[in-house]
Amino acid sequence: MKRSRRDERGIAFLASQVGALSSRLWNRTVESTGLDSRTAMLLWNVALGEGRSQRELATALHLPPSRIVGMVDAMEKRGWLERRLREGDRRTRELHLTPAGSRAVDRVMAVGRAHEANFTEGLTAAEKVALARLLNKLSVARGLMATSHPDF
Repeated sequence: MKRSRRDERGIAFLASQVGALSSRLWNRTVESTGLDSRTAMLLWNVALGEGRSQRELATALHLPPSRIVGMVDAMEKRGWLERRLREGDRRTRELHLTPAGSRAVDRVMAVGRAHEANFTEGLTAAEKVALARLLNKLSVARGLMATSHPDF
């Protein structure tokens, strides 16, 4: 049976379909760590560059500082982050992980590896490398950030 053009799914549609499923599954997976996906992403970003201020972190994530203030407050209350005065600038407080925060990041990374393995099941190692390379190329061409999700 011949397929009509109406049956064809384009790359953009397929990427959206697969991306939406991955995001939904990731959200469920990360919740098993006691975090939501936005908190996990922010915690991971603090781990990637400890010592940045909230403002520097917000700038790096292309977010208004007010967007992350409440999240940082909540993570500090949970004992995952601490604010320290910056040496030489007492007005600036740096963000640092606590040991509990490091353990939370480790849990997120572990479930991330499991999610990756489950989600890419059925692809060969070479196919995974090729797909990652192509998706990265599209991501860079569209100006997406490597350390943040566009829905953050």
